[in-house]
Amino acid sequence: MIKKLRIKFIIISMLSVLFVLAVTIGAINITNYIVIENDANGAVSEVIRQGTGDNPFGPGGGPGQRRDIRQDHYFIVSFNNDGSVNKVNATHMFMYNEEECKQLATRVYNNELTGGKYDTLRYALEKKNDGLTYVGFVDIKDKLDSFNNFLLLSSLISLGAFLILFILIFIGSKLVFKSTEEAYRKQKRFITNASHELKTPLTIISADIDLIEMDNGKSEWSDSVRDQVKRLTDMTNQLVTLSKLEEEDKSRFPMEEFSLNNVCKKAVESFSPSFKNEGIKFSSNISGNISMYGNKYLIDQLIYIFLDNSLKYTGGEQKSSYFVVSENKNKVELRFSNTIDKNDEVDVKQIMERFYRSPSNKKEGSGVGLSIAQEIIRFHKGKIDIDKNNNTLSFVVTLNN
Repeated sequence: MIKKLRIKFIIISMLSVLFVLAVTIGAINITNYIVIENDANGAVSEVIRQGTGDNPFGPGGGPGQRRDIRQDHYFIVSFNNDGSVNKVNATHMFMYNEEECKQLATRVYNNELTGGKYDTLRYALEKKNDGLTYVGFVDIKDKLDSFNNFLLLSSLISLGAFLILFILIFIGSKLVFKSTEEAYRKQKRFITNASHELKTPLTIISADIDLIEMDNGKSEWSDSVRDQVKRLTDMTNQLVTLSKLEEEDKSRFPMEEFSLNNVCKKAVESFSPSFKNEGIKFSSNISGNISMYGNKYLIDQLIYIFLDNSLKYTGGEQKSSYFVVSENKNKVELRFSNTIDKNDEVDVKQIMERFYRSPSNKKEGSGVGLSIAQEIIRFHKGKIDIDKNNNTLSFVVTLNN
């Protein structure tokens, strides 16, 4: 249990770290890319302005300013109204020759290239007052290479930071949970020791009651003592079972193939008279011939717990309870349903918690049974769904078979 808790802590912590790193590095690189693209668009506009001689801007690129494009790789092509090439200026372009520049510009002019991007080139088309149409290109390969290098480097640094943090959290969690694990181990040891210590006096008390009844006969007092001894014995056994289940030691509960139908039918036969005596209309439906792989003793305990729970807590004007067993796609479904009093304040979110008791329920019980059922379901890697609807409480257990 502590091991699972520690693993969850590590997973949640690392997912949080991963999220922060991803958002941070992502935001930096996206901003960097946007700056590069905006700068490229400004460079293309400046190339066209300078290529046409239409230069209302001075140095810098803003109003009254002029952008310095001498370090850029660019070319500009002008077209006549009939679509013929007027002039090609490719003196600042080294990746493409003049013919290739003319072909690229012609494709843009004819709308064969759209979107303002082609490979590492950024381009724009403008028609000027002199009757010519200008297509300007700027190559941003160097800037994109720098961007990709930074992206790779920042990703590697983030990965390194993630691994370092994982190591620190892994070691730190071990230290943090060490005291918790020790306390949990002591708790289980106490439960086991206390259970063994309680068995002897309970056995002696039970034997003494037998002797007293032999001498004086049965009485309401001896019956009461016997009931309380049985209740303490059952609770002790339940706590020991719960402690063993939480250890998740498979060797304690060996798995085997067995007939689920036989286990269910025996449980129904055992409980049917008790339901009848309590005035509860009980019905069962165990379909097919279902077998499953699991621990027969624990599954028997699981069914016993839920049927006993139905026996104790069935309420309402028309007391009824039903138990249905079905199989579907390698899954076994056990459904335990019973009516409850309309004023029953049972909380389906907490009902499986250890020692939970409904505030409105005054019946005797340890509050441990359903916790054991929960652990048995986890032990078999199953799941449970709980539903409260129209004064009916249902537990649906799904197990692999």
